[in-house]
Amino acid sequence: EERNGKEAVGALRFAETTLKAGASKSYFAVFGAANTIDEVKKTGNMFSSGETFDRALEVNQVYWFEKTHAISFHTGDKSLNSWMQWVTLQPILRRIYGCSFLPDHDYGKGGKGWRDIWQDLLSLILIEPQNIRSVLLNNFAGVRIDGTNATIIGAKPGEFIADRNAITRVWMDHGVWPLATLTLYIQQTGDFDILLEQQHYFRDPQITRTYAKDTSWKPEDGNKLRTRQGEIYQGTILEHTLVQHLVQFFNVGEHNHVRLENADWNDGLDMAFHRGESVAFSAFYAGNLNVLADLLETLSRRKQMEQIHAAEEIFVLIDTLGRKVDYDSVEAKKKLLFETYFPSVQPMIGGGHTTIQIKDIIEDLRRKSAWMFEHIRREEKIAVEQKGKTYQWFNGYYDNQAQRVEGEKDGHVRMTLTGQVFPLMSGLAQPEDIQQVVESVDHFLKDQKLGGYRLNTDFHVPHYLDLGRAFGFAYGTKENGAFFSHMTVMYAYALYRRGFVREGFAVIESIYRMAKDSLRSKIYPGIPEYFDSLGQGFYHYLTGSASWLVLIQLTQAFGVRGEEGDLLIDPKLVKEQFDRRGQASVSCTFAGKRIQVVYENPQRLDFDEYRIKEARLNHEMLAVERLNQGRAVKISRKLLETLPRNCQIQIMLEKDT
Repeated sequence: EERNGKEAVGALRFAETTLKAGASKSYFAVFGAANTIDEVKKTGNMFSSGETFDRALEVNQVYWFEKTHAISFHTGDKSLNSWMQWVTLQPILRRIYGCSFLPDHDYGKGGKGWRDIWQDLLSLILIEPQNIRSVLLNNFAGVRIDGTNATIIGAKPGEFIADRNAITRVWMDHGVWPLATLTLYIQQTGDFDILLEQQHYFRDPQITRTYAKDTSWKPEDGNKLRTRQGEIYQGTILEHTLVQHLVQFFNVGEHNHVRLENADWNDGLDMAFHRGESVAFSAFYAGNLNVLADLLETLSRRKQMEQIHAAEEIFVLIDTLGRKVDYDSVEAKKKLLFETYFPSVQPMIGGGHTTIQIKDIIEDLRRKSAWMFEHIRREEKIAVEQKGKTYQWFNGYYDNQAQRVEGEKDGHVRMTLTGQVFPLMSGLAQPEDIQQVVESVDHFLKDQKLGGYRLNTDFHVPHYLDLGRAFGFAYGTKENGAFFSHMTVMYAYALYRRGFVREGFAVIESIYRMAKDSLRSKIYPGIPEYFDSLGQGFYHYLTGSASWLVLIQLTQAFGVRGEEGDLLIDPKLVKEQFDRRGQASVSCTFAGKRIQVVYENPQRLDFDEYRIKEARLNHEMLAVERLNQGRAVKISRKLLETLPRNCQIQIMLEKDT
């Protein structure tokens, strides 16, 4: 019998047997792959009797219990607590299987993409921090000197290939994720030395951000950038991040925002290479420029450093130190990039280094960031009036006709969630902007029936070929108007970061409620890539949402996170998250210690009503540094290193006067 388009299943059938009263019969089926018969026999014997099987099962259960309880949350909602255990497990499963190994997904070839490796590391830094440093260093080997990167990981650590389908293309958002992950690692560990570690650059025939191809390159030349003397060139991790961001500052389209190229985070926006721009990720890049400046300030202070060394060719990108570029001029920016920088580093780099004062780099980065912020604030605010009320938000894109995507067109409102997330997250949006965005998102993107937040409104365009294939999908599926968990979670993160706690909590609750409704979502516990218009969840393994959700709950809602390696406790819990005794707690690993932070809120005060009264370590008073008018405390890493392997930190909350 044939069933085209269906998945195959194998089954075993056993002969019937009749058991006498009290008798039993056991069957052991062992599945696997091995290189030799001896290996088959050796492994099979581990499960060949009831005793060995039960022992192996016990070991397996202990192993996965430890994995799923690496971070453990306790709130007043027992179901939520259990659900978060599954969410915490998802990044670990993704690390094992990759994100697209399933045959029912588009690729079905396994492996991970560039964005995936950095997203997964967010939670792994929190869950399994001990082996992350080397992984981070290896991943930076995928960065090209033109600011792009290889998109698929090879079989070995630090091994990359250009693309799984050998298609030359570039995603404009790829530069932002490494710094976001690196910053979390540095803040959690205090390891600023990682910025000064050396790594090579990725090299293949793709150059000048796909505008050109090096036909002289051959596979036997290898995938490492070389100097003109034939040596493999290496630069610091700091230099890699500078290249990724400074190149993008100058890589702009007609409206002076970063070009969309072959797509950004939304892979479906892939048909606006020539004239498309991503305002949303321009905001993210602008915010990251400030993050880089902050890291440099701290590095200078902690290491007593006044200068760094970088490739001579990169000096032109820090233009305030030499021939200043008119940032209002699109042509001037493109000229510096395409006529000066790219030719100087491709197909080989000189190999020489120059010394740059850290304070000068910081000033340059902040100047660029401030210009981008102001440009977006001034040019990209949208205002739409409905029933006497004006809704305002940020435009996120320009299409391949250089037309603004968002706003009211042909009687329909076009709005994207992505266009709002990064102006909020980056610090670009002012508090009054955020309030306007929240109102607009709730009005246009929140589904009143299912309660979730859609990725975009219905543009009412059958095939928006000037923007991307996403608009060939039915509205409410995939990247066209589905409830895309990853962007929704990042929206919640942005709200928490900017102090809109109640609003952020509501967004997380919307995802949890949709996932929990299993008759509708038809998924096992966890968070899927997206829910469609019927509320059905799709693709557990393909999503980076789990990492971001763990990050939110631990570092924002429960407020347990690192700050230059010290432990910051800065709770943003709402009253619903405390149990009947007024308690909420989280267990996690920090500074090599297994800590449980227990919040005591006997009055069940809401987020904006409490402050920290005192902190106790195993019921003894703990000396802490108070911050944010008493709403947060900091515990030094040096003190933590003197504590026992397992410890409980009790945080007593009181009414904020």
